[in-house]
Order: sequence, then C-alpha cells, then structure tokens
Amino acid sequence: MTVTAQQLERALTTLDQVVAAVNVGRGSFTASYGHRTSSGSHEHAPLPVDVDLIDKKAAAHRLLMDRALRIAMETGEGLTGRDVHSLTNYLFARAAWIVGQLWADDFHKALLTHTEGLDGARTRREPKVFAGRCAECETDLYAIKGQPEARCQTCGETYEVLAWRDFAKGVFGQHVGTPADLSRKLSAPEYGIEVTADRIRKWATARNGNPPKLERANPATNETGDPIPPAYRLNDVLDLYHNARRTPLEGRTA
Repeated sequence: MTVTAQQLERALTTLDQVVAAVNVGRGSFTASYGHRTSSGSHEHAPLPVDVDLIDKKAAAHRLLMDRALRIAMETGEGLTGRDVHSLTNYLFARAAWIVGQLWADDFHKALLTHTEGLDGARTRREPKVFAGRCAECETDLYAIKGQPEARCQTCGETYEVLAWRDFAKGVFGQHVGTPADLSRKLSAPEYGIEVTADRIRKWATARNGNPPKLERANPATNETGDPIPPAYRLNDVLDLYHNARRTPLEGRTA
C-alpha cells in the first residue's frame, strides 16, 4: 500500500506534537533538597533521568534529520532549521514529493513507530482512563487522566475526550426494543435495573382515559401491512423508572 501525502503529513504533525509534549513535560533537571543547617543554603541534585525517553527522542530526531538531509541533497533546497519542529515543517512542505519516492512507505512506517514509542515512553507512568474506540481502526483509546485528548496508538488519530464523552452521552440509551428486549438489557451489569416486561407494557397502555406513559418507537405495520410487535426507546423506559422511584405510589399502580 502506497502512503498518501495526507497520511504522511498527519504522521509528521503527530510526531512533532509528541516531541513538543515531551519537551514541555521535561521540566527542570534539578531538585531542591531543602535547607541544610551546616551550610545555610539549599542543596541541589539531578533529578532521575528517563534514559529511554531521551533515547527515543534522539532516535526520532535522527530519522527526521536523515530524511531532510537526503531531500536537501537531491533537490538543492536547504534546511530551514535542525530542531524537530523545523525538520517536520520542512518535510511536511515536501510531502507530495516524498510520496513519489521508493522509500516513502518505509519512512511513513518509521514515523509511526517512533511516534508510538516516544508517546508510550512519555505517558507510561501517567494514570489513564478509557476514552472509547477509534473510529478508524477500532483500537481502544486511553487518555491521560485530566488531558483533553486521546491519541490512537495504532493509526495516530487524535480525539477530543470531552467531545467523545458528550457523544457517548447523546447515544447512550438510544436502544429500541420490545418490552422483553428492554427488560433483559436493563438487567445487564451496564444498568443493573430490574424492570419487568409486564411493567413496560403497562406504561405503554392507555389507562383510565389517560394516554400511555410510554410512546411507541416503531411503526405499527411493515411495508406489506403486517403488524409489527411494539418497540420502545430505552431512554424513555429509564425516565419512567427513575420518575416512579422519585414519586411515592400512594396506593396507585405503576
């Protein structure tokens, strides 16, 4: 499979972002050990250095430098800088040319590998929370706790965690089913609620001149006119269940 310019641009951008995150999170390399009465001053010592993280960052830098120098020699277009950000910008601007080279696929794979390794080294000690599944490749997404984004470790796609949660809340409970289906689904660990199919049917039945509490969610017949078993929205059943728990029955049936 031949890499496209868009895929290469995305891989370069992602690597640049990961390196920037590493640089921001690195902080100071010295730690204060407090006041020492003997000298009257603070003593300082080096913080523990994450050698693996440094090695992975250096390896990514070498990859970018190697390819940028090769392009500069072949095209005569000089480098604009030698730091990671400048190199990724240089390569990004020439993505259309790169994808025409025989080594383009290998370069793209190397970018993804370096990004995954560097990002993994950066985040391995951070607590993570499940953030859904990638829409591109179905990989489970995990976000660093408190961070607004989650990056897929397989394809590199980035998702806003809060936006994903809002979407999940919007679709949560949109299941439609018969009373028996809904009763079984609600009893699963996902909900842990006991609502009988008979109770759901009662909510869907007009009583004492009052309209049904539960509105049907599917048509009464199919395209040929044959009757269809009634089905209802899970969210509607949940609302009725919680309302019934909040309101004393006072001798009335559900």
